[in-house]
Amino acid sequence: MGEQAGSGGRTTGFAAKLWSSVSYYVPSTLAIVALILIWHFSVTLFEIKEYILPSPGAAVATFFDPKYRWGYNFLVTFYEIAGAFAISTVLGIALAVLIVWNSFLERTILPLLVLFNTLPKIALAPLFVIWLGYGIWPNIVIAVTVSFFPVVVNTAAGLSNVDEDLLDLVRSLKARKWQIFLKIRFPNAMPYIFTALELNATLSVVGAVVGEFVASEAGLGALIIVGGVTLSTPSIFAALILISALGLLLYWAVVAVGRFLMPWERRGNAKS
Repeated sequence: MGEQAGSGGRTTGFAAKLWSSVSYYVPSTLAIVALILIWHFSVTLFEIKEYILPSPGAAVATFFDPKYRWGYNFLVTFYEIAGAFAISTVLGIALAVLIVWNSFLERTILPLLVLFNTLPKIALAPLFVIWLGYGIWPNIVIAVTVSFFPVVVNTAAGLSNVDEDLLDLVRSLKARKWQIFLKIRFPNAMPYIFTALELNATLSVVGAVVGEFVASEAGLGALIIVGGVTLSTPSIFAALILISALGLLLYWAVVAVGRFLMPWERRGNAKS
């Protein structure tokens, strides 16, 4: 009986956690469905011309047109976004550690990062094409330049924003600097890091598509350019739908990982 009760309790607990995870995405999913319905009925009721605003059905119908090679172009953009997200995450966290580790490095690196971040990224795109040639790498680099700065700033803030009394305590116990980083600073910085990764998820998408506008003959951004030249509004909206879906799925994945690794944050949000 005791084993059955324990098994039932574990099942109930798992079901509760699963429902908590799934229910988090219900409001946003309903909002997307509502937006699509508003879009559809607006086009129908006001009889908006397709070249101005196509219906959702007209945009989706474009997916069946083989000349756009949706599968291939989707994968090109996906690889660019995934590569940019991974590189900017690793690069941003590494730079943040260097900034917090040594005050001299902070005074040296941070102003350079701020200076670089003020440059218009689209103006750098021709340089990346000259240096790297056509292909996905210029677009990945452009996306990294767009997305890595929030990772650096947020992670550095999380690593720095630690209770001084706690730091004094572990130092009195002869903890080494790397131990303080691993045991104190990084756990404290986790909410900051995942906030940065949520921004990174969306900015990587923006950067990859901007790169495709300038330096690519493939990808969803390139299809938008083609749609603009040929006045194919449905294909433009179809590409925008896929780009939005990529960004949203990556954002949701980051949120899901964050909620899994930081259950205390999830409980805190539930209480508030």
